[in-house]
Parts: sequence; C-alpha cells; structure tokens
Amino acid sequence: MSVSKQKPQEMDDSPRWLMTFADMMTLLFAFFVLLFAMSTLDPVKMSAMADAMDKESGRNKEMEAQPLDSQNQIQQKLKKMIEEMGIQSDAKVTHDARGVALELKGDITFTSGSVELHWKMIEILDELIPKLMSNDNDLRPIIVEGHSDNEIPAGDIANKYPTNWELSSARAAIVVRYLVQKNVSSGRLIASGYADRWPSQASWQDIRKGVVSENYISEMNATIEQKAKNRRIKIIFTR
Repeated sequence: MSVSKQKPQEMDDSPRWLMTFADMMTLLFAFFVLLFAMSTLDPVKMSAMADAMDKESGRNKEMEAQPLDSQNQIQQKLKKMIEEMGIQSDAKVTHDARGVALELKGDITFTSGSVELHWKMIEILDELIPKLMSNDNDLRPIIVEGHSDNEIPAGDIANKYPTNWELSSARAAIVVRYLVQKNVSSGRLIASGYADRWPSQASWQDIRKGVVSENYISEMNATIEQKAKNRRIKIIFTR
C-alpha cells in the first residue's frame, strides 16, 4: 500500500530584509521609550506648551474651570441683587418644579400699553447677564415668561396684539431678543406667553392640575393691586 507524500509547504515569499527591518524598528522603539522613562520633564515648558495649544484651539482654561451655580446659589444671588437695586416692592424670588424664578411686576418691565422695555427692566437685565447668564459651561435653559391681567388690550397696541396671548408672548420675546443682543446664548433662551392664564397667586401645580378656571382668573383680577401683580415678566433658571 503506497502512502502519498504531502507536498512540502511553500516558503514565504516575503523579502528577506523585512525581518531585519522589523527587528530594527522594535529596537529603536524600545530605545526611545527607555530614553523617555529616564528623562525629567520640565513642568514650566510643559505648561507653556499646554497654554499654547489651548490658545491655538480657542479653549479657555479659566472658563472651563468655572463651576455651575446651584439652585440655592442662584436664589441667593437674585435676592442680593433685588436688595442692592432697591426693587423689593416690584420683584420677588420664587421657585417651582422647574427651578428658581425672578418675578418682576409690569410697572418696571414695560411701559404702559406698549412693548417697549422699561428703563428699569434694562437695568435689571444688565445686572442679571454677568451674574447668572455668562457661564459658557452652563447649558441649562432659561425660560422667559410673559403674564398679563384679564383686561383685553385696548388702544393702538390692540391693532397689533388683539389679545393678551399675543401681547404676553411678544413681551417675553422682546426680553429674549435683548438678552441675545447682549451675547447671552440664544440656545438657552425660551420665550413663552401665558396671557391671563397664570395669575401670580397660582402655583405651578395649580396650572398643571387645571385648577385655574375662568372663575379663578376673575377672582384673582378683582382689584387693581391684583392686576398689577399679574402683569409681570418671569425669568426661570431651570434645574
């Protein structure tokens, strides 16, 4: 019985010098790793090199290190600002499930019967921007809400804003536009109008549960003082 002989495996046809070249590269790599391990890095030069790389890439180390304000810190900053500006009778700090809010009465937000920012509102926004809206690391939304009483717009403004829905939304949008012009990130800002649907005494839970009815709105706008409280701008710093 004859046994067939297997054909010997063919020789690798790679160039002979390739093995030597690979060995040389491995030795060179090991040599440079050894040199690096034995060297002492100059921290001054390393820091200078890192700063140069950050500058070329447009990164700002101080801005990256700036921490975010907590909800409690935001609340304290708002209260301190109100005291320093002497607007305790026209502003208050509230909070709900969304975050901390600054509520500003209509008398200091917009001139009567118009969508023109009141000079006091401009002062307040100019104070808010550097304190709470200039951290590039803070990506949390800022909601700007417009609220009104239950009086239907009258006069010239009614031609453009026939109901409080249009008027309250327009006023919120104008506040947002001012903030954007002052270099606040437009991606964080949200403008919304609630007309007379959210009286100042109603809570966030009341709104969500549908407690606010037509009778409730009438009761919350029964006096001039109540109407003045309902005409407001609300700026919410969300969680």
